[in-house]
Amino acid sequence: MPITRVSFVVRTYNEAAFLGRLLDVLDAQLGVTASREVIVVDSGSTDGTPDIARDRGVNLIEISKAAFDYSKALNLGIEQGDGDVIAILSAHAIPCTTDWLAVMLSHFEGDSVAGVYCRQVPWPGAYWREVVRIGRMFEASSRTFDSGNARGDVAFSNAASCIRRSVWQARPFNLPAAEDIEWATTVVADGHRIVYEARVAVYHSHNETPRQAAKRLIDLEKAADIQLSRHRSFILTARQSAGAAWRDAREIVRYTSSLPRRLQLGWDSVLRSFWFIRDFSRT
Repeated sequence: MPITRVSFVVRTYNEAAFLGRLLDVLDAQLGVTASREVIVVDSGSTDGTPDIARDRGVNLIEISKAAFDYSKALNLGIEQGDGDVIAILSAHAIPCTTDWLAVMLSHFEGDSVAGVYCRQVPWPGAYWREVVRIGRMFEASSRTFDSGNARGDVAFSNAASCIRRSVWQARPFNLPAAEDIEWATTVVADGHRIVYEARVAVYHSHNETPRQAAKRLIDLEKAADIQLSRHRSFILTARQSAGAAWRDAREIVRYTSSLPRRLQLGWDSVLRSFWFIRDFSRT
């Protein structure tokens, strides 16, 4: 079936610096005849992000910060749209080119593809750890995950993805975080395909404080606990914290920068490990 409509679902929280720019880039996408709609799901922004959405005339859904989790926000936004394909974006994940949507949608011409995600490149001046992480996760070559080649290594990212509505209707997002990987793994097991499209990319990276970085890791590990039916203990948390600190130390040693800069990076890593243990134990 041809794609006749695309629903953009954009998640925001204090994204006033990015949302207008993202909407401009989405408006400028070329080579697509399908009609489009934009749905912004905002989770309690205090910087004027909802006002930008209202001024631009998009469909705005507001939820409280306390009510947010990734799956709830996405499912709510998708329910409000009617596109055959849903293009999911974080507000600070901005397509690098005007053919991003056309290339992503080209994979839905057949019926077997459930979702497509693209390459990500760090914003200029991104934190060194983000540059390393993104370089490892998003390679220069495209690939496809299906039941014939996926052996527990299915990858996906809802920072910038497109999914087929009919597949989502059968398999909505489920986990409070890391919902993208769980969803992709499930639909591949159901016989669908996931495509990693490296020809197009979005700018996307996080410049976080050590405590913010720890919070994001905590959310991911909570989701993993649910998915794996894993008991959360202080020993497990401490072991994960130590493992992350050790990986950071190896990267910092190899990082080409001045000694004061590397010492600062080491201190940031120590703080992140501290907040990971402290805040995990209080949730």
